[in-house]
Amino acid sequence: MLKPIYDSTKGKMRVAGLVSGSGSSFRSIIEQQIQMQAKGGCPYEVVGIFSDNPRCKGLDMGKEFNVPVFVNDIRAFYEKRGKKITDKQVREEYDKESIRLFGSVRPDFLAYAGYVWATTAPIVNAYIGVNAHPADLSIEKDGRRAYAGANGVRDALLGGENEVRSSLHLVTTQVDGGPILIISEPVAVDKNSGMSLEEASRFYLKPLNDMTRKLFPRVVKDIAEGTYRRDDNGLLYYGDTPIPKGLRL
Repeated sequence: MLKPIYDSTKGKMRVAGLVSGSGSSFRSIIEQQIQMQAKGGCPYEVVGIFSDNPRCKGLDMGKEFNVPVFVNDIRAFYEKRGKKITDKQVREEYDKESIRLFGSVRPDFLAYAGYVWATTAPIVNAYIGVNAHPADLSIEKDGRRAYAGANGVRDALLGGENEVRSSLHLVTTQVDGGPILIISEPVAVDKNSGMSLEEASRFYLKPLNDMTRKLFPRVVKDIAEGTYRRDDNGLLYYGDTPIPKGLRL
């Protein structure tokens, strides 16, 4: 039996954004909501914006769109405890405290819109979460996702790929390891560009980020409407179509 990731009979899906920078992909989610409301209705409602960074530009969207904002300075949190930023136990404590902040707006769904930190079980288990990754996560090598991690574009270029893509996936406690929802159209790689690896990585990241800004609102809408579903074994479906490696555009 197929069950939707979000049960739309509960009403509008309540969406919060996790941002560390500009939050541009979350802006596109807000803008889609405004456009859909003007045309008759939207299946989701943006209810909050959370950041780990008190100087995050993405927080400005709160005032612009009248959305509540919440901040929990992650570096100050670790410094206060005299711990390294990589300490996973402290990260769980941080995530629990963060929930006490943004949990007040009762989100159903978290959009990881340029949020740079891995979240732990307290957040992952409490909310539906979707993250964007600038690489094709369906490509595997030795049984593992070849281009997961912080350097997806660079690793794909080093791997000799002829094209690069962006992926959106459900968030789990494994970084970039959750079920793939959608994979963008390809961006062809020019192997004779003369660019350094660093230059090429920056060059290809821009169109991939542009694609993410277009795909994220679509995924949020589809989940809110119950289009993405799972069977009893956890396999994802788009409508009635199985998508074991995501919906490929």
